Amino acid sequence: MLQKRTFSLFIVSVCTTILLSFFIYQKLTLLSFINISFVIAGSLLFLSLLTMTVKGGFFDGISYGFRRMFVSKGQELSKKEINEMTPVSELLNFDHFPILFCGLLMTASMLVALFIYYL
Repeated sequence: MLQKRTFSLFIVSVCTTILLSFFIYQKLTLLSFINISFVIAGSLLFLSLLTMTVKGGFFDGISYGFRRMFVSKGQELSKKEINEMTPVSELLNFDHFPILFCGLLMTASMLVALFIYYL
């Protein structure tokens, strides 16, 4: 299942790269493919690393502090109610591995195209 999602996301990313190359550069060249695939691969990697960080609980303490600090004056919450609030790490419930692997595949394809370009 993971491989199927990763492969389909990779195909969508490559098709998006080709379409954006036609829209931005009005032609498909190796250099335009490299430029756009760099942006898409970087975005996918950034998104996957951000979700890994959030899921790991890095921002739970920060969000807990903000909840305690910015409780409106008319609404007094007890410590029990604040502790029972759902942490940020539990709000993300999707798998980030297909996005990570697709970003790595796009980076690999960009590096192969870059190697071909400089030959």
